[in-house]
Amino acid sequence: MEEVLSYGLTFLSDINFMLAMLVVVLVSACFLGRYVVITRKMVIATLGILAFQIIFIIALDLIIKAVNPDMYKYLDNVGTFDYITEDNPYYEGIALYSAITSIVINSGVFIYAFIFYLLAYKEKRFLRSVESTICLYLLYYYVNSMVQYMYVYFNGGKYEVLEDALYTLGGKDKWIYTAVAVGVDIVVYVALLLILYFGYFKKKRFYVVRVRDRILFIVWLVIFSIFPAMPFGIERVEDKYKMLSMIFGSLIPVLGGLAPILLIMNAAEKNLKEKNEYQETYLTAELEYIERYKHSQEETRAFRHDIINNLSLTQMMLEEGKTEDANEHLKQLLGNVRALSPSIITGDEMLDCIVAMKADKMKERGIGFNLDGVVDGGLHMKPMDVCSIFANALDNAIEASSKLLPDSKKANTENAGSKKANIEDAGSEKANIEDAGSENSNIDKEDSKPSAWVDMNIRRTEKFFVIKIANASSQMVDVEKLFMSSGYTSKKDKEHHGFGLRNIRMAVEEYDGLVKAESDENSFSLSIMIPRK
Repeated sequence: MEEVLSYGLTFLSDINFMLAMLVVVLVSACFLGRYVVITRKMVIATLGILAFQIIFIIALDLIIKAVNPDMYKYLDNVGTFDYITEDNPYYEGIALYSAITSIVINSGVFIYAFIFYLLAYKEKRFLRSVESTICLYLLYYYVNSMVQYMYVYFNGGKYEVLEDALYTLGGKDKWIYTAVAVGVDIVVYVALLLILYFGYFKKKRFYVVRVRDRILFIVWLVIFSIFPAMPFGIERVEDKYKMLSMIFGSLIPVLGGLAPILLIMNAAEKNLKEKNEYQETYLTAELEYIERYKHSQEETRAFRHDIINNLSLTQMMLEEGKTEDANEHLKQLLGNVRALSPSIITGDEMLDCIVAMKADKMKERGIGFNLDGVVDGGLHMKPMDVCSIFANALDNAIEASSKLLPDSKKANTENAGSKKANIEDAGSEKANIEDAGSENSNIDKEDSKPSAWVDMNIRRTEKFFVIKIANASSQMVDVEKLFMSSGYTSKKDKEHHGFGLRNIRMAVEEYDGLVKAESDENSFSLSIMIPRK
């Protein structure tokens, strides 16, 4: 029975460390803005800690059996609750093996954790692994310190109780302390894991804690790791001291654990609310413009219903011999139809609206725009997601291309449209939606490409729609830095910008899609791959 309890505590101790590893990953994703994808393989990989300890214990057992058979027989017969005192002939050997075991296991699990983080992160892996391993050590040390302080104070505030539990070989006291520590640890780590995963990660509630808040949090942890030990050297009346110990022991888990969590959650909610309000305002404005555009399209469709009547009138003029009147009426009718026909056809209604809106914006600024290809059958995505992905992507392209415009055009965007390439009438070159690779409406077709331009190319593969948005660029872009989850941006408003690309990636991955970026000295391109239904 004792042996089962011993192995059970060892197993739970390993589980605690595995949970702590995952907690650090979630903290990195939810609070530090690191890009992490939680997979089943990642969770299973944490079991390597358990495998490592099992292999080491078996190897150590074989070594002891081979090097010192007598001590091996003694350990095989000694009970879990039995003390091994200094007068025992095997004391020094057992103490040595115990120290080696502690060093090897502690070093090994953190090395394994480093390798685990190295594979878990998608960017700046070595730096993120070092950062996470340090965080894991501090977390593990902090939680264990809190448990030790609780144990001391709930046992009358006598530090000797903890010394007996930690530094003796075997014994009931050591077993009781280990059971308490493992039990408290597993409650803490499970609670943290559930809060982080279901409260933040699964709901896509990510943000970056400010450096000031990080420093304050670290200072809080350092202070609370030191001051509980201060009363140990103070002499007090026994009864008062015991009462003080009970009160202090009760306050430690509240002040040391709950208060920092509430502080971080409060800061997180405030920061996230500000970011969401900004994004919501942005998307609401975009959707409002789209609704107006759709309304104008409805008016266009209503106008088309009158075409039959107008054609009938033209036919009547021809039958009455009024050829010139009929010809003039027909020219006017064709002009009106061409003007009211949609200039953008992508094959997806929401994408049509977004691209048309951005094309108008580019026309005003004097940015050349070309669209090629269609999404036959549509994207089968939520309108809000289509807006979030492609409005952000096109805005980024427009912003980058605008830097190449002459200062006069930047200062006067109204005149820029007349000086730069105008969007040609869609009626002159209709899009063929029967095949995604076919030519779409070519906008701003000139012999030479303007200095500021944006191209949107749509094609399909066997499994994906690939929508590539390319733009002129004044310099090569650091693609790796661009997709850092902490929100890279070249704009001055770093508090609110730089999250567009992150939102694109998150929205695309929600549909099991992929995002790829490429850059050279003169251009930048973003390829968005959406699975076909």
